[in-house]
Amino acid sequence: MEKKEVMKFIEEAIKHNSETPKVEFKDGRSGVPRKAWESISSFSHAPGGGIIAFGVIENGNKKFEIIGVENIAALQENFSNVVSNEMSVTIRPEYHILEIKGKNILAIYVPECPEQFKPCYYKPAGMPNGARIRDGNTDRKMTDEEMRSLIENSKKLKFDTLRAEGTSIEELSKEKVLDLLIQSGKRTKREASIDEINFELLKNLGIADDFDGNKSPTVAGFLIFAKNRPQDKQNFSRYIVRCVKYEGSNVATDIIDSVDVDGTLDTQIETIQKFILRNIRKSAKIVGTKRVERYEYPEKAIREIVANAVIHRDYKITETYTQVNLFEDRIEIFNPGCLPPGVTVENIKDAQMSRNEIIAARLKELDYLEEYGRGIDIVFNNMKEWKLLPPIFKNTTNSFKVILMGNELSGLNERQVMIWNHLVENKKITAKECEKIMEDVPRQTINYDLKKMQEMKLLHLVGESRNSYYEANF
Repeated sequence: MEKKEVMKFIEEAIKHNSETPKVEFKDGRSGVPRKAWESISSFSHAPGGGIIAFGVIENGNKKFEIIGVENIAALQENFSNVVSNEMSVTIRPEYHILEIKGKNILAIYVPECPEQFKPCYYKPAGMPNGARIRDGNTDRKMTDEEMRSLIENSKKLKFDTLRAEGTSIEELSKEKVLDLLIQSGKRTKREASIDEINFELLKNLGIADDFDGNKSPTVAGFLIFAKNRPQDKQNFSRYIVRCVKYEGSNVATDIIDSVDVDGTLDTQIETIQKFILRNIRKSAKIVGTKRVERYEYPEKAIREIVANAVIHRDYKITETYTQVNLFEDRIEIFNPGCLPPGVTVENIKDAQMSRNEIIAARLKELDYLEEYGRGIDIVFNNMKEWKLLPPIFKNTTNSFKVILMGNELSGLNERQVMIWNHLVENKKITAKECEKIMEDVPRQTINYDLKKMQEMKLLHLVGESRNSYYEANF
């Protein structure tokens, strides 16, 4: 990471008086802290790595203060000893001496560990006790589930690079591969021909491989470049997306429209987009002398969320489907499989990791995915431009959900969104639970928020006195 970029991350953290998913502050006056390995381990699992800045402390006023470090050479040597001898993987950090407010600090960039070597843990503690993950601005112990997921997601075990069982090279469409080459050729100004499509090319693209002497499509190759519907094969029959439009705000209301979307992944993205657009409201206004129409939700945001659901789905899970549910006040997209290791709800805007690297790379070349790292920003920016609330992300052990809230929910304030967020998962909430969720918010304010949400018909009161609670209307 360039020195300028390191400085920018550190200054931003100091400005907001908070450590971040990318920056951890350490004292350093007494050498490398005993538990520095925790940040080394967590940043080695974080997309893009992270920065440990020595010479910044939190003072008695809960403010981060730059105190600097003196013996930088010794500090760097001790740190190098930890990363070289005490971690399960030899990390190659980058050292930067920065001057901030007249003080020298040592900023150490810890790069993300190559996937085939994850998890990176502290050898004296072993696994799983010595493995950490970055969660917001803290280093926490990695769960057993995250540990297993990291191991399964190593490059050696990337599911989309495995053999597509029960398929053959002849079942791949050369015409679709040619489309890929043509799209790539536009960027490199290179002409493509169907005659150059051979096994070596398919192998280089991750579309096919040699599996113990058998030349076969990979899972990624067959899902994107199959001549016919991949779902016609038994092993691929569950790879569909179930789309449903409900009349009201919950699944108990009438179904207006539904479809099970199959086909290759590019076809799925296009079909899901069309389903959503035909089932959401459209308005028009006169701008100058022209009539301008636009959908209730920004098209770009919808496309990005849909593409991400298809591209980043955990295709090892076949017990359930990707689901797209449209309600009168929101869109929910549910995906089998939680976020990849190292990616959290907090750092999702900056994360550039996919569990399906070949699928992501090929669909990006076919223009179904924005430039890495920009997609989620586009969603946030477009929702803001439409004067809609930011998307809500829900990450659980075995699933990931994205919620786009429509006009009817755009009147919620930050506190009310927190209440609504709780209701999405738990269906009901008490005033006491609201107080726990929103510390330091007066009960009177909470009562106002609950009353306002009742008036918006988002929830209703059940019971009386001490046993009363609020139940969601969806």
